[in-house]
Amino acid sequence: MTDSNNLDAGNDAAGALSAIKNNPKALYGLFGAIVIGSLALALSGGDDSKVVAKAAITKGQSVVLENPNGGLSHVTAAPGMMGAQTAEEDVEQDICVAVPGTPATVEDEQVTGMLPYVKVAITGGPCQGKSGWTTKVNVKAQ
Repeated sequence: MTDSNNLDAGNDAAGALSAIKNNPKALYGLFGAIVIGSLALALSGGDDSKVVAKAAITKGQSVVLENPNGGLSHVTAAPGMMGAQTAEEDVEQDICVAVPGTPATVEDEQVTGMLPYVKVAITGGPCQGKSGWTTKVNVKAQ
C-alpha cells in the first residue's frame, strides 16, 4: 500500500469515529446492530448436522458390534480398560477384537468414569463364544 492509501484509511476511520462521538444516535444504532447480530448468531442453532437418537439397549437384546469410527471393537475383561496404550499387565485383560458386524447379546450395562459400557456375549465371528465389555457406542441394536 502507498502512503496515500494509509492516510485515506486513517481519515475514514477518524471520520467514522468522529461521527459516532458527535451523534449519540449513531452510537446506539451501532450498539443495537451488534446486539441483534449476536442474538441472531446465538439463536441460529449451529450447523445442519442431524442428531440421531440411540436406541435403548436392554439385557438379553441381540446387537451388532460396530465401531462408529469404522474400526474394530475392543472387548475386555472389565469395563474401562480400553486405553490408547495398553499397559503390560492389562494385555491379559483383552478378550478379543471384534470386526464390524459381529453379532452379540447384551448381558449387562455399567457406567465407569462417566462412560457407559456394555457386557456382551459374542454369538458369531472369530470371537464367538467369548464374553466381555466394550463401550456402549460400539453396540448397535438390530
